[in-house]
Amino acid sequence: MVHILQTLKHQGFVEFAKLFDPRRGIHVAVVTLIAMLELAKESLVELTQAAAFAPIYVRLAYKPLSAEAP
Repeated sequence: MVHILQTLKHQGFVEFAKLFDPRRGIHVAVVTLIAMLELAKESLVELTQAAAFAPIYVRLAYKPLSAEAP
């Protein structure tokens, strides 16, 4: 998950397929997808897909600063 967050920190929207090396096998893609779903569940990333079978894009979730901060 750290690899995903570090990659997204330096880039805006990133296509899901760019977050892993397909030469490393399908298991890497599956683990990356599960990690992204967990990050989305925790509201740390946003996943976007324009249509069915369209590329999935990932970005860091926008978190506004709290008004209660000193």
